[in-house]
Amino acid sequence: MKNIFLLGIILLSTGLLGQSYISAGGIRMGTGIGFTFQQKVEKHTTIEGILNSSLRNDRVQITVLGEQHFPLISKRFNMYTGAGFHKAWNVEDGDQTFNPFGLSFIIGTEMTISKLILSYDFKPALHFQGNKTFEFQTAFSLRYVFKRKTLREQIKENHQKRKKKRIKNREKRKKERNRNKKKSGNKKKKFNWRFWES
Repeated sequence: MKNIFLLGIILLSTGLLGQSYISAGGIRMGTGIGFTFQQKVEKHTTIEGILNSSLRNDRVQITVLGEQHFPLISKRFNMYTGAGFHKAWNVEDGDQTFNPFGLSFIIGTEMTISKLILSYDFKPALHFQGNKTFEFQTAFSLRYVFKRKTLREQIKENHQKRKKKRIKNREKRKKERNRNKKKSGNKKKKFNWRFWES
């Protein structure tokens, strides 16, 4: 169990280094307990890494999934589906100890509140070896958002902000010039009818 939490801390700390993409990591609890980390690679696509310890046996498993997200109500509430590979260690199956590997699939929903993501998923797995060829997991995950936007999105946003600022300053200067012209024009047109006082 110590090794699981150590690996989990490493997994989460690598998320802090993911400066180019949206990154989120946290705890996963259900039929197993462990850590989860998501990294955005495209607009609606993420890669998720799961480090999991089963509550049913002594299994320690790593799963890597590619996931596609589909907004339901808004960007903050969506469902996702995906598939990938898993590898497990130290699993007892009768008198045999084996290290299963195979295909994993996932379907789930998630909701983002500020910098927290709450999700629930159903994750079936197909093993290529062992007595059990098929099993599934369900879990709740709570992730913290380390990075909200991609580097490209940040650059684009900063560029738009600078552009808006330039336009605003240009309009402000234009208004000041028009105001000054109006004042100078009024001064020129003004006629001193009390010419004897001059």
